[in-house]
Amino acid sequence: MKLFIITSSKEVPDETTLITKMFESGLTNLHIRKPKLSTNQMSEYINEIPAHFHKYIVIHSHHKLALKYNLKGIHLTSTHLSKRWKYFFVRLRLKFKFEKISKSRSYSKLQQAYNKEEYVFDYILMGTMFNSFTGEFYSGYYDAGVRAALKNSGKRFVARGGTTPSVVGKASELGFYGLAFNSYIWDHPSPYENFTKILGAYKECNLEI
Repeated sequence: MKLFIITSSKEVPDETTLITKMFESGLTNLHIRKPKLSTNQMSEYINEIPAHFHKYIVIHSHHKLALKYNLKGIHLTSTHLSKRWKYFFVRLRLKFKFEKISKSRSYSKLQQAYNKEEYVFDYILMGTMFNSFTGEFYSGYYDAGVRAALKNSGKRFVARGGTTPSVVGKASELGFYGLAFNSYIWDHPSPYENFTKILGAYKECNLEI
């Protein structure tokens, strides 16, 4: 089961240094979600991460930078995928320029698992999935429904929202393609410390990240 880290949408002290340290510890999937950054600011952010780790980065905005920096892929929002004329060229690039890189999107409801998609996505982020205090499913998700979606939809899902080390075993047993962490990392005063706890949970479950 793959390990994904999603950046905070806000600024975090020494963030790119922490991310580099995570890459050095084995991380291979980072989603950069920084909606307030301009194209130039996003470019500067990426430049602060050593180039040999760029192949592990997926960006949620300023998608043309994925080609400039040879990034792993792009994440599409519902706005990007809308039929409005404003996003015509985004959709056009999906069919041509972005054909060979990873593409992902998000679902917020379990029933969306069976949606027919115009494009092929390598995986889909699903959630908010868990209650971060109890480790149980959040409202709208339930064991039988999740198992059925993972088995019958023909799609790869990455569970996100409320994820902590305590749900690693459960997510793996259910059959998720991956598990994404955000606030558990970035809301902690020592983000890397919590990252190592996640690595420990993966190791205990004999999972590769």
